Amino acid sequence: MSDQTSPPGQPTPPPTEGAATGAGVGAGEAAAPPPPPPDDTAFGETPPPPPPPEKKSRAGLIIAVAVVLVLVLIGGAAAVILSVMGEDKHSISIPATAGGMKRDKDKETELKQQLEAAEAQFKTQAKGITYVKYGVYDQDDSKRGPEGSLVFLGAKFKRDEKGPTEFVESFGKQATTNGFKIDKISAGDGGGKAVCAYQSSGQKVAICAWATTDSMGELVPTVPGYDSKQLSKILIDIRGDVEKTE
Repeated sequence: MSDQTSPPGQPTPPPTEGAATGAGVGAGEAAAPPPPPPDDTAFGETPPPPPPPEKKSRAGLIIAVAVVLVLVLIGGAAAVILSVMGEDKHSISIPATAGGMKRDKDKETELKQQLEAAEAQFKTQAKGITYVKYGVYDQDDSKRGPEGSLVFLGAKFKRDEKGPTEFVESFGKQATTNGFKIDKISAGDGGGKAVCAYQSSGQKVAICAWATTDSMGELVPTVPGYDSKQLSKILIDIRGDVEKTE
């Protein structure tokens, strides 16, 4: 078939409106609309703002609250520990590994302000303290409890005339006054008395401590989720490494 052309002397008619202008589209077919922009944002509209940055770790805040809580609980109890019987038997150290956990000096640096404040408060509230030591240990075994740092606070006292039983009673009174419940726990092979204060409703919070005639140690998690049973087991494990008999 021959091509259709205009009669001689007449101009060639313009293409029919709507005819294809691109390859692969037949005559008379409407051209496809352009694809939307990749992010589906209409032209001329302001794009949505970027998502907010992730919040920073709250570890510092948690430990600050925990240390304050410890000081509230032991405020009336620390002086009682000074009244003990017997000869000085124990010393407190902060080894590189305690209770199967590694010491985290970077975390100690991060929490230095809170830890030094706790040390100063110990010395202010209780006369007769020989020294206070602290260390932060990484608890990375989910079978033992929530993963995160544990703060150990230990103190050496001069002897006097009352025993660690008074510490447990005073600790319990202070904890109950502040809305906590008390579990009397085993102090392990080192003797003395041990106790845990725990929050029985809402978010789990626990703090455990032991006392002998001349020494004391406390364990404070920087993360919530511990109950007294979990934390007391770790306390006994740590005690075997941080407290030595002289």
